[in-house]
Amino acid sequence: MVQQQTRFIVPGLVLAGLLAGCSPDAVSPGPPNFTTCADKKEECGGGTADFRLTGGGRIDKPGAGLDGAEEPTGKNTPDSRDFATFGFQARPGSGNITWVDHNPDGFGGGFTFHGQVSTLEPVEDHRGEGAMCGRFFGTGRGRTRDGGSFGNISFFVDHACDKAEPGVGNDHIRMFILDFNYDRAGILTGGNIQWHRLTGNGA
Repeated sequence: MVQQQTRFIVPGLVLAGLLAGCSPDAVSPGPPNFTTCADKKEECGGGTADFRLTGGGRIDKPGAGLDGAEEPTGKNTPDSRDFATFGFQARPGSGNITWVDHNPDGFGGGFTFHGQVSTLEPVEDHRGEGAMCGRFFGTGRGRTRDGGSFGNISFFVDHACDKAEPGVGNDHIRMFILDFNYDRAGILTGGNIQWHRLTGNGA
């Protein structure tokens, strides 16, 4: 089968509307605009976070394209397959994420994305609930269920928030994959996100 290749995106692109000049306090629910922060990492949080994040789980409703709204929190019906699962670990300057969207009616009939984290920075809990949140971005590649492949494209986790234990019904995450305008957010219906303070040599 002939592989499909998306257009090339310069590594390091991030969302100007969400970063607003790389300010860690700015969050915008609007459509993405792009700017390059790769040449000024010191302003975009690269290596400045005093924490790391780990997480894995599942999000369901409301799905992509609803400006990051995270209500309601319930699972979609099993026959819909409209959910995403993920696992990540992010620290200043390094980390990785695997994101799988299972929706057969979505991009590529569903896809698996593997990304490498280049920047982690703190961000305030946009829900105003006092969660410990970070955002991170980098580049990655993946495959679609219909046989396509894509690589060297940018992703941006607008927020990954550790609100409470258990993570289900409390923690929340929003993922953008920029080249095909993927946007999915939700409160966890499975799993957990954990905020860790760095100790020693960045443990």
